[in-house]
Amino acid sequence: MVDGYRRFSTLGLSGSERIEKWEKHNAEALVGLAAHAIDGAPLEATEVNLQLPRLQFAHVSANPHVVERTADHIARGETDRIALYFSLKGDAFFYQRDVVRLQQPGTLLICDVDQPFLRGFANGLQEYVLVVPREVFEATTDGKVPAQPLVLHFADVPGGDVHAAALARLVERSLGDPGTASHAATEESALDLLRTMFSPDAAHSTAAYRRTALDWIERHLSDPTISVSRVAQAVGVSERHLARAFGETGSGVARTILERRLEHARRLLSSPGAPAVRDAAYSSGFVSHAHFSRVFRERYDMTPG
Repeated sequence: MVDGYRRFSTLGLSGSERIEKWEKHNAEALVGLAAHAIDGAPLEATEVNLQLPRLQFAHVSANPHVVERTADHIARGETDRIALYFSLKGDAFFYQRDVVRLQQPGTLLICDVDQPFLRGFANGLQEYVLVVPREVFEATTDGKVPAQPLVLHFADVPGGDVHAAALARLVERSLGDPGTASHAATEESALDLLRTMFSPDAAHSTAAYRRTALDWIERHLSDPTISVSRVAQAVGVSERHLARAFGETGSGVARTILERRLEHARRLLSSPGAPAVRDAAYSSGFVSHAHFSRVFRERYDMTPG
């Protein structure tokens, strides 16, 4: 078991234990809350947690219910923290200090958990959570703690925050395979992306821009029109700065796109029920079967099929 990694589920517990143990787990591993079932239905909820040196990651899924963080929870638990909720499934409402925010899948809610709040999930939920100590958040974002709950789009839509999308993917990968990188490296990557979300200054965010660009490339591999200019535009930097960010690792943007396409195709071809070579090539953004076969052979010293 990886240090700091936990998984908890109410499934298999008796009805009377579910809410009590769910609340206890959240108070210990994430944010202390009171949970209330809707229409008397038993709470079916699962949470995966990863504790980093300063940050907390979580993946939460549950059926319809309401949660409340009261002044008592705040007085009893750890304080001075900011939470980021990345909604994946289910609409939700958030109420705090006479302010109401609505969340849909693909949106990120950033809020102060040192003030009482109420959240409701009429259709259930699935979300990623990132909890950041206030002093770390302030130091990372140059003091830009939102005065009120803030909702951003992190989905791949016009106006969506590509750095927030990359941060969500980092949380996803870290929870899915927590042993692939050190906790310190994962935390530094998360803070770089958070810094770039609030302080998009290329002078100190080169690593974050590269991570965001890589995430965008991964999400668009099937698109054969990906180019250096499109990646730069999506990330919000000049082509020159993007080239500099990738140059620090010894591989240019165009070469990286090709490498990621080849890796994607190889994964498809080595998976159970692998598609035909031509289909794997097209799914990875290659428009020419002959070109794909040639570069695949050059890269892996073998034919693709």
